[in-house]
Amino acid sequence: MRKAITSAFIACLILASVLTISVVTAQPAEKVPVIVGFKDKPDADLIQAHGGRIKCVYNIIPAIACELPEPAIDALRKNPKVAYVEADGVVEAIGEVLPWGVDRIDAEVVHPYNKGTAVKVAIIDTGIDYIHPDLNDNYKGGYDFVNNDADPKDDHGHGTHCAGIVAAEDNDIGVIGVAPGAYLYAVKVLNNQGSGYLSNVVLGIQWSVANRMQVISMSLGTSTYSQSLKDACNNAYNAGLVLVAAAGNSGDGNPATDEYSYPAAYDSVIAVGATDISNTAPSWSNSGPYLELAAPGVSIYSTLPTYRVTLTSTYGYSYGTLSGTSMSCPHVAGTVALVIASGQTLTNVGVRTRLQTTADDLGPIGRDTVYGYGLVDADEAAPQTVDTTPPTASNEKPADGTYTKDATPTISVEIIDSASGVDASTISMTVEGVPVTPTLTTIANGYHVEHTSAGSFADGQIVDVTVGARDNAGNAMTFVWSFTIDLTAPTISAVTTSGITSSSATITWTTNEASDSVVNYETSTALGTTMPDATLVTSHSIKLSGLSPGTTYYFEVQSTDEAGNTETDNDKGAYYRFTTATETEKTYFPSGVSITKGTISSGDYSYLGKDDSLYLAVKSARVGFNQVIDWYNYVKIIETPSEVTSLTITYDGKYSASRTQKLYIYNFAFNSWQQIDSRTVGTSDTKITWSTTSPASYISVGGEIRLRVYASATSSFVCYADFASYTIKY
Repeated sequence: MRKAITSAFIACLILASVLTISVVTAQPAEKVPVIVGFKDKPDADLIQAHGGRIKCVYNIIPAIACELPEPAIDALRKNPKVAYVEADGVVEAIGEVLPWGVDRIDAEVVHPYNKGTAVKVAIIDTGIDYIHPDLNDNYKGGYDFVNNDADPKDDHGHGTHCAGIVAAEDNDIGVIGVAPGAYLYAVKVLNNQGSGYLSNVVLGIQWSVANRMQVISMSLGTSTYSQSLKDACNNAYNAGLVLVAAAGNSGDGNPATDEYSYPAAYDSVIAVGATDISNTAPSWSNSGPYLELAAPGVSIYSTLPTYRVTLTSTYGYSYGTLSGTSMSCPHVAGTVALVIASGQTLTNVGVRTRLQTTADDLGPIGRDTVYGYGLVDADEAAPQTVDTTPPTASNEKPADGTYTKDATPTISVEIIDSASGVDASTISMTVEGVPVTPTLTTIANGYHVEHTSAGSFADGQIVDVTVGARDNAGNAMTFVWSFTIDLTAPTISAVTTSGITSSSATITWTTNEASDSVVNYETSTALGTTMPDATLVTSHSIKLSGLSPGTTYYFEVQSTDEAGNTETDNDKGAYYRFTTATETEKTYFPSGVSITKGTISSGDYSYLGKDDSLYLAVKSARVGFNQVIDWYNYVKIIETPSEVTSLTITYDGKYSASRTQKLYIYNFAFNSWQQIDSRTVGTSDTKITWSTTSPASYISVGGEIRLRVYASATSSFVCYADFASYTIKY
């Protein structure tokens, strides 16, 4: 049977302390609304298998809001996948602004220089009267989770009152909020009686994270701890949001006793208690160690819906006076918006610390259970910063000290000022001492300033540009730069070919000005291959590698100066040419051996120089439970490694008994052995040959090449190496 949900499961908005908490009575045969938390991913199939009707699957927490038969609740609590099953409690309004509160926290002192402009504040409540003349310009959207639509219109009044405290507009009518330039988002989770479910509050927090809110204001609460609500608050806090909640109106006037309300009591949330006009906490304001700040909450005058709602009969239309920690909460939420907009580069943790350290201490010295760190102080938390820094200019084009081949260049620069903004009316530009009227395009924190010259500049002319501007604080800047008009391509001379081998050649030339280097070449005048070097020099050298032996190559050279002027020299269309040397083949024999595992029982490296019956014998050594031979031979060539075009290695040997032999070549590029062969070798000589046409990695800078021989078995054996050779072509 679905049990009645008592006040222990009620989450309250923190309106007037005289309001009672309604009780929702279940029908015996009905399913019970719950929130099921999972240890890993939410399992909708599991809920449905237990006869559940799913309301939503959260993504901010691993949980599902649903309705379940009561027997299924006990079964799910025992399921190893489930972390908790808790009642989807009811939420109700608790709370009652007079602009004295805005004045008391000195928010109006901040307004001349900071109104919290564009800071996104989510009011998780009964909705907002978004057509109210004191709220309509700041309202930017939201969602109604009670009726599941995108029209979060307030049908109770509480949310509109809280929204006005945060951001009622500075428009000479009605009231002014703590942050009159902040953006308001209505996240309706409570119905026209000020009641709703915890599951909707979690959805509201999830929506706030997904829609990149910066501040969440929650004038609501429950005396019952909720794991799902805590997880949602923690995840929103970890996502960078600042969460503020009313501490609750269940106080007994005794600071020695604690009254808990959630979400205010969670570590991730700023809990706000109430004060009256004498800076004293009313008896009904909750106390406890979780209290973090205090703010005005008695007789607070603020906006109410302009149409008839639940509170209208008691408090009237458009504006009214309410009391409660519900009214205290938005004072702090609005102050958070001022801090964020103040230009202080603070994380949400830093914002919270700023509020704590600037609060006006009330009650006992230091943090206490009634006022927390004290009365929130907007003026101290979001002080005016005096801007003495002028705008800056950057990204000038053509860049300072550069060259351009455009005789009528487009001249541009970006002027920015992140502190006060750039005063567009003060931007000026002169080109060669002549004032011009540039085109201004808005960019982040400033303007892109651009002008295209009407007439042509002369080749070699140095063009001087000056821009000036002031920021909105009156700080002036002047920026000067110059560039050179270059309409002439480089002059190329002394094209020469040298260092010709069977696989490479070096092309050199000079230019009369710094420019890059390009050689276009091929075995025909089609010149399909390019070798570039972007370095700007006057003496150019490009080495061509990987060429074919005994082959004629055609080429041209090309240089482009800094301005982009290009000159090509192809020997007046005849094309330069050279012929690579004929490839030479040479064979080397081992000049030494190195034993890693095993011992030489007879012979030495010289025995490997001939393919005969004289063997270098290497006896195995014990390694753990096995017998192993591991050794390599090596040669050192005298040719330049980069000129070697191919490498062929031959190895011949046998064993005292059949063994699996592995051959490796050392890769100097990766400093590791690379396997080139693996096979069973018996008691007769077995010759193995391996070749590569990309030998560069296998030859050290000093010309060394290594061949490694490895074998292992459970019993001892001897490796008989007869012959090894290294044949190169270059």
